[in-house]
Amino acid sequence: MKKHGLLALGLVSLLGLSGCSQTNDTVKTIDVKLTDENYAYVVKQGNVTLQNDFNEFLEEIQNDGTFDEIVAKYFEGIGEKEGVSFITDSVENTEDKFVVATNCPFSPFEYVGDDGLMYGLDIEVAKLYADAHDLDLVVKNIDFDAIFTDVDSGYADIGMAGITVNAEREALYDFTDAYYEASQKLIVSADNTLFDDCTTAAEVEEILKTIEGEKLGYQIGTTGNWYVAGDDYWGFDGFANFEAKGYKTAQLAIQDIVNGQIYGVIVDEAPGAIMVEAINNVNSWEAKWDVFVSSISSPKFQQLILTGLLNTVLIAVLGLLIGIVVGTLLAIVKVAPKYSKIMRVLDKICTVYIAIFRGTPMVVQLLLAYYVFLPICGVKGVEPLTVGIIVFGLNSGAYVAEIMRGGINSVDKGQLEAGRALGLSYKTTMMKIVIPQAIKNILPTLGNEFITLIKETSVVSFITVIDLYTAFNTIGTNSYSVVIPYLVMAVIYILLVVVITLLIKLLEKGLAKSDRSH
Repeated sequence: MKKHGLLALGLVSLLGLSGCSQTNDTVKTIDVKLTDENYAYVVKQGNVTLQNDFNEFLEEIQNDGTFDEIVAKYFEGIGEKEGVSFITDSVENTEDKFVVATNCPFSPFEYVGDDGLMYGLDIEVAKLYADAHDLDLVVKNIDFDAIFTDVDSGYADIGMAGITVNAEREALYDFTDAYYEASQKLIVSADNTLFDDCTTAAEVEEILKTIEGEKLGYQIGTTGNWYVAGDDYWGFDGFANFEAKGYKTAQLAIQDIVNGQIYGVIVDEAPGAIMVEAINNVNSWEAKWDVFVSSISSPKFQQLILTGLLNTVLIAVLGLLIGIVVGTLLAIVKVAPKYSKIMRVLDKICTVYIAIFRGTPMVVQLLLAYYVFLPICGVKGVEPLTVGIIVFGLNSGAYVAEIMRGGINSVDKGQLEAGRALGLSYKTTMMKIVIPQAIKNILPTLGNEFITLIKETSVVSFITVIDLYTAFNTIGTNSYSVVIPYLVMAVIYILLVVVITLLIKLLEKGLAKSDRSH
C-alpha cells in the first residue's frame, strides 16, 4: 500500500507541473559589457599545419568580404543561410574529412534549425573551409567542455563554438587568429531594477558584491564560469558572496531564472540576447507545447528521437548480455574450490575486477575508456556507441557476478554432488545443472539490473552517444523550452520500465509453468 501511495504521489506531482506557477514571467539582459574577449577556433597543440592553413583561409574570406556576408546573415538576417547535417558519433580523422566539434545552442554562431540542420556563423565558415580543401564536413554537437577533450584526443580536427582565447587555454591548445570580439553580460529577471542605471562593468560588479545568499549561474567551461567563480589566469576576482552554479548550456541556466531557482546568469552577449528573446516568447504552457510539437514535426528530430531510443535499448540489452556472460564466469571462479594456485590467482583477479567496476561511477569508466585508454593505445575510429556497450557490459558483469554467486549458493549443494556422482565434470555440472537453476532464482534481480542499465544509459552522452536524454535535451535546448521535452522523456523511460517489468513477469510465469510440467 505504501509503494502504491508513493507511486500515486509521484504521478500526481508529475502531472501537477502543468498547473505550477512560475516565479518570474520574463528575463532581461543588463546592457553593460562586463568583459572584453576574442573568439578563435581551437586545434590540438602542435597541429601547426592546420593552424596556419586555417589562418590563411580566414584572412582570405575576411579580405574578400565573404566573412562579412556570413556575419550579415546571422546578425542582421541578410542573405540565405545554409545548413548542414550533424552527428554525435566518433569519426576517424582521415584525409578526406574535416571534423568539427561544436556545442548548440549558441546562436548566432551555431544552432539547430527547425529542419534539424545545423546553422550559424561558425558552421558556414567550416563548410567553406571544407569545400575549399575538397573535404567532407563532419559536425559533432557535443557539450562545450568536451570540445577541448575531443580535439586533444584526436576525435575532432577543430573546435568551433565561440571559444574565448586566454593564456591558460593557450598553454594547452593552439588557436587560430581571432575572428570576433565578444563580451559577457548579466541576465536577470525582468522585474529586477537594481542595475537599470548602470553604465559600466564596475557599477554592475559593485552591486553584485552587495547581494548575499543568492546563486549566480553560468555555462560550464565558458568565460562566464571563470567570471563568476574567479580565476587568476582570466584576471577575474569572482563573487564569493554568490553560490556559483554551473549548467551544461546557458539556456538551461537562464531557464532557472524563470523558475526562480537562481538570481542571474553570466553569458556571452550575442547568444544571450537571442536566448532571452526566445525564452520570453515561450513562457506560457501553450507556447511551450506548440514549440515542442513544431520541433518533433521535423523529420530530422524524429530521426534523432528514434536513434536515441534504439541506442538506449541497444546499450542496455547488449550490456546486460555481456554482463551475464562476464558475471557468470566471474561467479563460477568465485565459488569454485581453490585447490590449485591458478584458481587462487584467478579468484584475486576477479575480486579486483569486481571492486574496480563496482567502486567507480559508470560515467568515469566511460570517460576513461573513450578519452584516455583508446587514445593512449592509438586506437582510432571506434564508435562511441561500441565503447558504451562494452563499458556497460563490463560494469554490469561486476554486479551480475555477485547476483549470480548468490544464485549459485541458493541451489542445493546436493545438485552439484549428484552431478559429480554421475561422473560429470565440475564444469559440466555447473553449466548444465547448477547455473540454469541459479538463473531461475535470480531472474527478478536480473530484471532489476536491466532496468538500472536502461536508466543509466543517459550517461553515455558524456562520450557523445545519442541516447534518449541526448535527443530530448537537443530538442529542448534548441527550442529554448526544455519542460515539455523533459516530461515526454520521463514518460518514455517509465513506459520502457513498465514493458521490461511485464516481460520479466511473463518469463517468470513461463519458467514456473515449465517446472510444474516436469
